[in-house]
Amino acid sequence: MSLPWQLPNPFWNLCRPIMLAAALTAFFFACSAVTGQRVALRLGGVWGNLWRLTLATLVLGLVVAIFLPGTIETSALPWYFLSGLIGFGIGDVALFLAYERLGSRLTILLNLCLAPLFAMAQEWLWLGHSVTARVGFCALLILGGVVLALRPGTNQRQKLERRGSFGWGIVAALVAGWGQGTGAVISRKAEAVLVAAGGTSSGISAAFQRVTAGLVFALLSVLVIRCFFPASARANWRSPLDRKVAPWLVGAALFGPVIGVSCFQWALQSLESGIVLAVIATTPIIMMPLAFLTEGDRPSRLALLGAAIAVCGVALLNLWA
Repeated sequence: MSLPWQLPNPFWNLCRPIMLAAALTAFFFACSAVTGQRVALRLGGVWGNLWRLTLATLVLGLVVAIFLPGTIETSALPWYFLSGLIGFGIGDVALFLAYERLGSRLTILLNLCLAPLFAMAQEWLWLGHSVTARVGFCALLILGGVVLALRPGTNQRQKLERRGSFGWGIVAALVAGWGQGTGAVISRKAEAVLVAAGGTSSGISAAFQRVTAGLVFALLSVLVIRCFFPASARANWRSPLDRKVAPWLVGAALFGPVIGVSCFQWALQSLESGIVLAVIATTPIIMMPLAFLTEGDRPSRLALLGAAIAVCGVALLNLWA
């Protein structure tokens, strides 16, 4: 008689600690998205993202300095920095610009459902991983679901609190998905370099290194806007100490870069980035009720159908990859 832990059951595998790390990442990313959207609207995408990463870097730095000294390996540091520069730098600036224009639900759907496809494309080009017919089918399913989600049956988006062009919001969300997927692949490379060097790391230490790189890019983005853009480009930049903004800012920093990314790095230590991102792509489903409560975002039936199809695609990808 086979014991439960001997069964090749994918649902049982979800109970493994490392799969639990991916599931927790999805939950915390959902919380980060709804709080981040509020920050983007109240402070502006680029400015709000800078303060979010500043707070996250301080918290992670304190944790690493006090509890995890000596876990930063110099051989892996350049890879973690590059991963953070793309994922937290380019990716998160684009993410917050998308939050302003699309809202959290649609932004996260585009970002996290397309990130596994970007990750697998990078692993195919860079690491030589094969792409099977099943993976190709999942990719088509994901893309089809995203297309449906982008064609809602109501004019709801005009009624919600949004700022900027809807079309540019889609472009920004695509860039954010590319940053998420590419950053995950490079982070996986950093883990391999770390193991080869005989070093020991942790999700929190890796998150600190990546977030620090993202903060550098965010700061450069703010400086570029201040020096080369008209004052109207920063008309919404307000003090992060505003009592109406501060709670959302703290939530966006803790739920995403601190807790969420630490769980994300924990999961990446034992799973391929495409699989981790596939589990995390369930975030749009988790956050639908949260987006409704915080933004009044009630998705149409067509948007719900598209989200369900896209998430089914990444679920199959998780089982077949």
